[in-house]
Amino acid sequence: MLKRLTLALVSGLLLLLPLAGCAAEPVELQATTAENLQSAMLGITEAAADGNFTEAQSLLTAMQGNLRTAAAGGQVSAARSESIQTAINLVSADLTVEIEAAAVAAEAAAAAAALAEKQDAENAKDAKDAAENAKDAREECQDGKDRVKAGECN
Repeated sequence: MLKRLTLALVSGLLLLLPLAGCAAEPVELQATTAENLQSAMLGITEAAADGNFTEAQSLLTAMQGNLRTAAAGGQVSAARSESIQTAINLVSADLTVEIEAAAVAAEAAAAAAALAEKQDAENAKDAKDAAENAKDAREECQDGKDRVKAGECN
């Protein structure tokens, strides 16, 4: 899954590269807007690479807001905005899967820890009961004076 996430992040970066073209053609993505989006994508990539998928998701949401603002301001063409949004959607889906998987893993680890703690408590109780039974048996044995003399109550 992480390979797919990385591929989506890299694809997103490539989509943000400004198009070279004639000055007379409308700008599909202004250079400063592209730089801002690329910077945001780098932050998302770094957070995801560090395994901080929740932070990556927050950064992606902020990037999406910046894209919408840039599109509304005419800094990104509708077609280009749509292609970038498609990449954002793919990355968001991958991050959601990773976040859910991390939550499941955390729940499983907590359940395992609780089970281990319960087992440790049961083992401690069993050991305490065994020690008390041995003590009771020794005391019972010592009640018989002949057994003590014979060395049977050790």
